[in-house]
Amino acid sequence: MITVAITAVTHRGKVRAHNEDSLGWAGWSLSGSESGSLSAELTITEPTLVVVCDGMGGHAGGAQASRMACELLTAPGAVRGASVAELTAALRTRIQLTSDAINDRSLEQPELAGMGCTVVGVAITPDGHAIVFNVGDSRCYRLEDQYLAQLSVDHRGFGGNRLLQALGGGVRVILEPDFFDCPLPADLGLLLCTDGLDDYAEQSEIERLLLADEPGVPARLRELALHGGGGDNVTIVQVSVASPTHPPALDRLPAQPPGGAPWPH
Repeated sequence: MITVAITAVTHRGKVRAHNEDSLGWAGWSLSGSESGSLSAELTITEPTLVVVCDGMGGHAGGAQASRMACELLTAPGAVRGASVAELTAALRTRIQLTSDAINDRSLEQPELAGMGCTVVGVAITPDGHAIVFNVGDSRCYRLEDQYLAQLSVDHRGFGGNRLLQALGGGVRVILEPDFFDCPLPADLGLLLCTDGLDDYAEQSEIERLLLADEPGVPARLRELALHGGGGDNVTIVQVSVASPTHPPALDRLPAQPPGGAPWPH
């Protein structure tokens, strides 16, 4: 078994009135409108998902879709498998079921018609393997030989911002998620983020910040996006192997049921 450290930040940005981003693990979803920061650690005893979702379809619908996706995708025991192939197949099935559930909810509540979200996430196994997955244009990064590498695939139309696929959205299609498997990287680990980061921060600046190897990477990246204009919600989650000798100061989530928990202040 390994223990992973999770550090997360979110912000509604300088333009948007609301934050439709959510993040989640262990059946939780968390979101917030103002600047916030959260740290936690998880001992991985079974395949465990950490996800970031970017809502769409208006404030009410987008926020609802991203919360639903976080909770349904990361529910304990929802994804099982003894190999990378089995886990990937289970992830594909869970992603499709989650998309269908979001569409079902939008049919039940007309005010949520068309709601949907992107998702980027990682499934971590007890032996420290990671399977990155995404639908839409939220991203996963890691450092490779001093260079920034994008492990996810943007599902955008060529030359534009139109999404080619998303969870829900009022359209019932067979989704085609992208997957990438690797050992969970040491040091900085993996960075999951919504497009509020990469749309407002140059890739070279993100890379330079990561290479500086200073603490508080997610918060520093958030400030980079805000400095670049902050025209969208921005959420960044760092997932890394917890240090056995110098564990970070961690705030554990209280033992209560999930349900769109507000961001801590």
